[in-house]
Amino acid sequence: MPRVKPTALRLYGSSNVVVAGITIVNSSQCHLKFDNCQGVLVHDLTISSPENSLNTDGIHLQNSKDVSIHHTNLACGNSSL
Repeated sequence: MPRVKPTALRLYGSSNVVVAGITIVNSSQCHLKFDNCQGVLVHDLTISSPENSLNTDGIHLQNSKDVSIHHTNLACGNSSL
């Protein structure tokens, strides 16, 4: 497995981020990742991948704080929230 997971959308070192009203389908490893972020709001989001997809993270949080996630639909082989 590669050291860095392929990610559909990654935010790094960001502040006061809003992610809203998007759909991410069939990302190969990680759908949405926040790394070293502060003040994150995620809402009205849909993430989808087949049930048999291996090691597929829905939302991955790393070294981030003040994160609010609501009104989301996650359907992944392996959801991490």
